[in-house]
Amino acid sequence: MIALTILLVGIMAMTGAVMANLVRSYDTDKQVIAKQLALSTIESVFSARDIARPDGIKGWDSIGNVGTNVVSGVPQGIFMTGFRPVREEEGSDGVFGTADDACDAPAPCQVNSGPVNSSKIVKGYERQIVITDVQESVNETIKKRRVTVTIRYLVNRGTRQETMSTLISLYR
Repeated sequence: MIALTILLVGIMAMTGAVMANLVRSYDTDKQVIAKQLALSTIESVFSARDIARPDGIKGWDSIGNVGTNVVSGVPQGIFMTGFRPVREEEGSDGVFGTADDACDAPAPCQVNSGPVNSSKIVKGYERQIVITDVQESVNETIKKRRVTVTIRYLVNRGTRQETMSTLISLYR
């Protein structure tokens, strides 16, 4: 009887350890996805720097949040502010985090008369892109910007986030 009680306590402890490991494994999967979403968003920002198209992407001047990077009195920033839903596809401009893929859920995204982005929303994930100027001296023109991408995700009724940050320069 005593041996069975000791065995039962051991089995219960092992079951608890296995359950904790499964929960942690699920958390790790979501964390890896969040990191990958952040990295692909940063890659999108770098590609936007190299693009100049008549549909609104104007290279370096476009690297900023909406309402920033005023050039000749007109704001040029194309990246949405605040936490936004993450869609599977980046929309017609080919850049994640802009108006054609970061619109409020569940409505499809459409900018002006461009094609509608009705791609699926990645459930449980939200993205925030913050772009700030880095000025090394008062008289210097802006040649670098800090890009910070935060992915917020849900795990077991709790919210976690992954943040990645890098510098981007005017020069390629």
